[in-house]
Amino acid sequence: MALSPTDRRRLMAASHQIRAEIAVSADTLSEATVVHVRQAFEHRSLIKVRVQTDERDACDRVGQWLAEHVPCDLVKRVGRVLVLHRTQEERIESAETA
Repeated sequence: MALSPTDRRRLMAASHQIRAEIAVSADTLSEATVVHVRQAFEHRSLIKVRVQTDERDACDRVGQWLAEHVPCDLVKRVGRVLVLHRTQEERIESAETA
């Protein structure tokens, strides 16, 4: 689901209050990473993921990969932190297919 600019601003404002609770390496993305991120989405619809790399391109690749495989929306990348959002409907659909 594509986010509108208004939705992105609202989600970014809400993300200032939360901390990155998941750390992933850009080199070791796997199904276990996807499961871990999905488990975090079970408790909230907005999370932050810290990517352990110094390359901007690698952070962008991780964000796109997670958005495709979880599935979720990549709200924004701030430095090495990804802000990810998943709607309630996406969480229900994912639980039904699991």
